[in-house]
Amino acid sequence: MKRSFALTSLLLSAGLINTTAQSAENVCADQVTGFNEIGVFSLHGLSGSPQDIERIVALTADEQGASFYRIIQLEESSSADDWSVQAIFYA
Repeated sequence: MKRSFALTSLLLSAGLINTTAQSAENVCADQVTGFNEIGVFSLHGLSGSPQDIERIVALTADEQGASFYRIIQLEESSSADDWSVQAIFYA
């Protein structure tokens, strides 16, 4: 899975992926009642802005067949532009 995330990051930074075509939607905790949880996914060592990281999560959710995702943790490490994110994907 690490390779897929790295490829997605590379394609995003190169502008080769149109991020407006994503279909997975970000949802709040109170909106997930009745959704089927696909799993919890963690990504580490990502660079960019928080919005870039959210786009990567949305694209990854699409790749995994999720319709919805909820970011449960997003933190920047002490070194600049090094993000970790944890999200739950839902069908």
